Amino acid sequence: MSFKLTEDKIVAAIIKRANDRANEGIVTYGDTMDDATKPTVDWIKDTQEELWDAIVYLEKVRQILSEQDL
Repeated sequence: MSFKLTEDKIVAAIIKRANDRANEGIVTYGDTMDDATKPTVDWIKDTQEELWDAIVYLEKVRQILSEQDL
């Protein structure tokens, strides 16, 4: 796969983090996402759990920002 890297520093940082995370996953799980297999319902459950975590993190940040605005 070949593509031109972006000049956008923010997008480049996101791509680097995604790449680093993928490599960490390969080390941790011994598999790539491309090779990973499990029932579809498990993929949905995993996604729900990740999104719930994200909601909790966002709520924490929202509360911190609200406190700073006092």
